Amino acid sequence: MRRFLFAWVGLILATVVAQPVAAQRYDAKLATSPAGYSWQPLPKNKAAALLPTGWYYKAEAQKGATTYYLTQEEIGESGEYQTGLSLQVVRKVAAKTNRRAPAYAEFLMLRTGFGPGQQVLDKTASVEGKMHRRAVRYRDAPPNADARVVYQMALANAKTDTLYLLTFESPEKDWAEAWKLGELMVRELVLDSRQ
Repeated sequence: MRRFLFAWVGLILATVVAQPVAAQRYDAKLATSPAGYSWQPLPKNKAAALLPTGWYYKAEAQKGATTYYLTQEEIGESGEYQTGLSLQVVRKVAAKTNRRAPAYAEFLMLRTGFGPGQQVLDKTASVEGKMHRRAVRYRDAPPNADARVVYQMALANAKTDTLYLLTFESPEKDWAEAWKLGELMVRELVLDSRQ
C-alpha cells in the first residue's frame, strides 16, 4: 500500500511540477520563423511545423493517414531515425476505430509508456474548445538498445473527428539538447482547426 501511495503521489507531483508544452496554434498565419528554423508546410493538412536548420523532411501516406517526419538524420530505406518529430494525421477516426477522435486519443494515451522497459515520466490532459489534448513523456529502455525519451501527444478535433498523433523522440543521452528544439517545434505547430 505504501509503495502504491508513493507512486501515486509521485505521479501527481510529476504532473503538477512538469511544465506542459504550451498550446498549439490554430488557423494562424505564419509569422517569421525563429532563428535556426524555417517553416515546413504540411500541405495535405493545411498545417506547418518548424524545421530546424540542417534537419530533414519527409511525408508518407499510408492506410488513410498522412505521416510527416522532421528529423535530425535523413530517413533511409529502413524508415528509422534517432532524433526527430513525427506527426500522423488521421481523418474520420470513428469510421476507422469505432471511437470518435477524443475518445480514441484518450484510449491511445492510457496505454502509452506502459510497455515492457517503459517508464512514464509525466502526463497531461486538457480541453480547449473542440481540441482535446493528451500527452505522455516516457523513458523507453528496451533490453537490446539504448534508452530513449519519447514525448507523445494525441490532439483530437472533436468537431472534425481528426486525430493528430505527434511524437518527438531522442536517445536519452541527447534528450536535454534535443528537447530544446523539439519543445519549440511542438509548441509552435500550426494546424487548421477546420480540418
